[in-house]
Amino acid sequence: MDSANSVHLLKSLTIFGMVLLLLTGTADPAFAQVRNSIESDPDTYKDFTILGPGDKIKISYLDIGQQGTPVEKSNLVTINQDGTIFHELLGKVSLDKLSIAEAEDLLTIKFSQYFTSPTVDITVMDKRTENVLLYGEVPRIGIYPIQPNITTIAEFIIMNGGTTADADISKISINRIDGTTVIFDMERYLYTNQPVNNIVLQDKDKVIVPRAAMEDKFSVLSKNYILQYGNILEISINESSLSETKPADTESYIIDAEGNIYHKLFGTVHLAGMTIDKAQTVIAGVAKQYYREPVVRISVVELSARNVFVFGQVNRPGIYPISGNVRLAEFLATIGGLTAAADLKEITVTRKDGSTVVFNMDRFLYHRADKKNIFLEDGDRVIVPNRQRGIFVTIAEKVQPIATVLTLVSTIFTMYIVLNNI
Repeated sequence: MDSANSVHLLKSLTIFGMVLLLLTGTADPAFAQVRNSIESDPDTYKDFTILGPGDKIKISYLDIGQQGTPVEKSNLVTINQDGTIFHELLGKVSLDKLSIAEAEDLLTIKFSQYFTSPTVDITVMDKRTENVLLYGEVPRIGIYPIQPNITTIAEFIIMNGGTTADADISKISINRIDGTTVIFDMERYLYTNQPVNNIVLQDKDKVIVPRAAMEDKFSVLSKNYILQYGNILEISINESSLSETKPADTESYIIDAEGNIYHKLFGTVHLAGMTIDKAQTVIAGVAKQYYREPVVRISVVELSARNVFVFGQVNRPGIYPISGNVRLAEFLATIGGLTAAADLKEITVTRKDGSTVVFNMDRFLYHRADKKNIFLEDGDRVIVPNRQRGIFVTIAEKVQPIATVLTLVSTIFTMYIVLNNI
């Protein structure tokens, strides 16, 4: 490992350790101790400290001017409520929600319009005293300023980048300086009109967004959830008499743009707009062709997915959502397969960047040539062309009806001559 990587790793471990200490401490002295530890390391402090409205900062820059004379100057500015500053040389610049290090990088770029290789240093002269720690399943962990007696927990999370896809937004915790904890259900806040703990944040609150456990990730989808385009379903079907002794295998299906799934046994089944409970009843009704007393279980394992466009000689052209790592050949099989007129050797995928991949399904099936069986990406367009036939085949098809008529006439004439000579 080179020295640069070693320094980066050490810095990351230092920040991680400090955040852990913040999470384990419940009293104000612990919080202050960590802040002091961060401030004692200039580089870590600059990476970790987020600028915000009300902060007073000194901007110092050093370089050689256009006349070859040294230029060293500093400005004392206050970040406005909209997150901007006004600099006498640069004009209006937004620094809101940037770390000190990021702000220095931004100003270095802007100063480069006037200097050859400027060096910029930002010193926080007066940091707003009301700060909140944000940690967990969020795009950016940090200590963020808040507006006293105004900023609510929902507003705070949304304004600072929201949460990651793995977050359990129904169990966001706010740990307060007095040792109490408030649980905020952001999911209920967003999707219902029910009262929730959308509390006003206080100085030194610690907001922790937990990761959703895999078994709980979609437990919020009760049987009253309405199925819709893009849902990824796991469906199991079993005989009632075997449900206890021999659990059925589950299979994954995707609800397409028309609201259908394509089941390998039943074909097209429309499920969009139904509750999970209703969809289970519909599948059970269809399954009675093959089962005596079918028991159906449907689970929603993904709410939405990436999209792939399918055109040409396929049984069900359209827009299909995909989930996870899906290869081209498997994808074409799960959406209903190709028509008899499809050209297996010239299946084409065009990508968002304009590149093209040509897939030979014939070689894939019979010669195990898997190299071009690519993983599909969001926005891919899959074109299955019509099989091109040779000119002689085309001429033969056109000539064949005429030849058939001539053969029939010749046969009748021959039979007439034979009968007359008898």
